[in-house]
Amino acid sequence: MNISIISVTGQGKEISDKLYEELSQNPTIMSVNQYHKEVFKSIDECFDKCDCIIGIMASGIMIRAMASHVESKLSDPAVLLVDDNANFVISLLSGHMGGANDLTAYISSILNATPVITTSTDVNNKIGIDSIAKRYYFNLENPKNIKFINKALVNSRMVNLTLPESFDYIITDELKESYDIKLNNEIDSITAEIDGHEVILTPKKIVMGIGARRDISTQKVYDAIIQACDILNIPSKRIDFFATADVKSNEKGILNNMTRFDKKLVIVNMDEIKNFDNNECSHSDFVMKQFGVKGVCEPACLIANDDNSHLIFRKTAYNGVTIAVSSN
Repeated sequence: MNISIISVTGQGKEISDKLYEELSQNPTIMSVNQYHKEVFKSIDECFDKCDCIIGIMASGIMIRAMASHVESKLSDPAVLLVDDNANFVISLLSGHMGGANDLTAYISSILNATPVITTSTDVNNKIGIDSIAKRYYFNLENPKNIKFINKALVNSRMVNLTLPESFDYIITDELKESYDIKLNNEIDSITAEIDGHEVILTPKKIVMGIGARRDISTQKVYDAIIQACDILNIPSKRIDFFATADVKSNEKGILNNMTRFDKKLVIVNMDEIKNFDNNECSHSDFVMKQFGVKGVCEPACLIANDDNSHLIFRKTAYNGVTIAVSSN
């Protein structure tokens, strides 16, 4: 995720600096850019380039500045609004697919502010079908039917939800209150349906890359995997497979966890990593000195995924283990 913060006043700049410091430490956030003043110019520059815009200003300024850029709930970035005293954080645009509602809760926790969310499903304690797609990294088909599904949820009607057993990680007590859930192992997607209106969710490919010191213990690798999943707020079952470099292909600490999680391990050739050019990948002097490559876990998870994949979790070290995660 790439975030832009736009402030106007001196107080707003102080809030922006605080957010920058905190957000830069989050491994699910690839970049944080700060803008100060010139709101219209800043919006023009960042609206189509980032995943979230946090405006620290009056609502009228932000709405007027972004009005001409707004196109679709499926593609617009999340837009949050913070007042100059950091009393409130408002989810303004793309609450579900853009993730603005979840980000509002997160930013509010950093600023000790009150989150303001007005989406009907959320305020009625329902899980919108587009929220499920965003939360668990699913593509969403038939987006025109989202309104029928979510309207039914708001009206306390049970929506039919059919999914394979392998996706049972989405089933929570909260979900059961809104959806009539059926398991069908003959399908490989999730279907939500009400009155003939269907929305289909198909999973994006999630690949976790692993790097590790020599003779790393099984427990340390396990702990690193679980911690990364916790930060991403996904269960380990959501990981499709793991990837590492061929120089780590015999590490028992890694191999034992593939058995434990019942997942495939893709081995990426070091020459391929050496020739891989992607500006999302960070540089490690230690790895370069040892193996002649910039890193292991980030390029491994990107190479093992599809060509259009990107990082959703940048390289993070956990007691001798490095983890990165990509999604297509």
